[in-house]
Amino acid sequence: MAIYYNLPIYKASYQLLLEVTRLLGSIPRIHRYTIGQDVHRKLMDIIVMIYRANKTYDKVTTIAQMRETLLEVQVDLRLLSDLRGISEGQYAQLIDLTAQMSKQMAGWEKSEAQRINQQPQP
Repeated sequence: MAIYYNLPIYKASYQLLLEVTRLLGSIPRIHRYTIGQDVHRKLMDIIVMIYRANKTYDKVTTIAQMRETLLEVQVDLRLLSDLRGISEGQYAQLIDLTAQMSKQMAGWEKSEAQRINQQPQP
């Protein structure tokens, strides 16, 4: 088991959290305390799920929850962009980070599914 904060998925998630936190101050107030804080909370939840998935033997369920939460974050970011809460450039930067996270989650999920399939059946 790797230390969770050395995992590439953790680093990408933390980078996204950092960028969103930096942007919160420039988001219009009407969206900052609704969508902005919601995105921030979901990213914090993803980081906790990374820790949980890394420490447990059955990772598939937690990874599936992470992927679902990441989809919610992507929709929220798109909404912020459409409502002009963030610029298109900021949106593109954040979506690139979510794409990295999604690829890493998919790879983690695939490797766990292979590990489970290779185990001898009782």
